[in-house]
Amino acid sequence: MKAAITLLILGLLVGCGNGGTPPAIQSAPAKAPDENATLAAISKINEAQSAFFKLNRRYALTFDELVDGRLLDAEPATSQTGYEFKLRPAADAQTYQLSVSPLVASPAARHFFTDQAGIIHADAGKDANAGSPALAK
Repeated sequence: MKAAITLLILGLLVGCGNGGTPPAIQSAPAKAPDENATLAAISKINEAQSAFFKLNRRYALTFDELVDGRLLDAEPATSQTGYEFKLRPAADAQTYQLSVSPLVASPAARHFFTDQAGIIHADAGKDANAGSPALAK
């Protein structure tokens, strides 16, 4: 019991050492969306998923599966593209959807969508889906 009280007092003293002000957290500014890098990454993911399906008769559930299978060099990095990539396979892994959204929201920034059909769809200022306009190849 005395040990617990001593630890509690030490914890309080250490916590009070900085005057009660939490340290400032600095974060790097978000990268501006790079559509060319993003579209190249989407195309590579579609190609990797197609190859994965031919080998495994299902689509990859994660980017790690594509990387481990040496079908993709790495998961797309938000620091390089300025976009967030969300891979959503179906429960039976017979289909997948990939939603790609800019980290910095703006009415002009395009959002992208693709699935196992390999067609890339885009919408400005809102999430894209299969009903969004398809990009010309």
